[in-house]
Amino acid sequence: MAEVFNANEIFNIGVQIEKNGKEFYLEAQKRTSDPFLKKMFAQLAVWEGNHAELFEQLRANIPTNANSQIEYDPDNMIHLYLKAVADNKLFVNQDYAIDSCETQLEILKKALNFERESVVLYSSMKELVPQNLGKDEIDKLVIEELKHVGQLTKEINKLQAP
Repeated sequence: MAEVFNANEIFNIGVQIEKNGKEFYLEAQKRTSDPFLKKMFAQLAVWEGNHAELFEQLRANIPTNANSQIEYDPDNMIHLYLKAVADNKLFVNQDYAIDSCETQLEILKKALNFERESVVLYSSMKELVPQNLGKDEIDKLVIEELKHVGQLTKEINKLQAP
């Protein structure tokens, strides 16, 4: 049987992912010489920090009686996915290490993958979190992460244009 996550654990994963994203963008900001990208990475770092704070607020507002098993997942698919995320420390592994990036384009592509994975993860989390524990807030985060995907895609396309 899959591990069952509670709301506290779900929000802990979100906090850690957003903190990792913030660190990634701060490092990306240091590594680029392009003023526009410096500004964009700084803004993305701020947004990731705000997202971490939101997850911390959601976690802090969990009623003590609500910290047991969360929403129904009959085949344990969402739980298995979240367990894989937690076990593999997604967004901390080599796939997201900025040290391997040699160009601004490589940094942007890693950032894009990071944001895409965040969308998938938060969409999965949303399915498990009850309405009264912040489902709408997670929805808002998904929308913000989608905006980041669009912003990064736009910059990647500019760099790849002939």
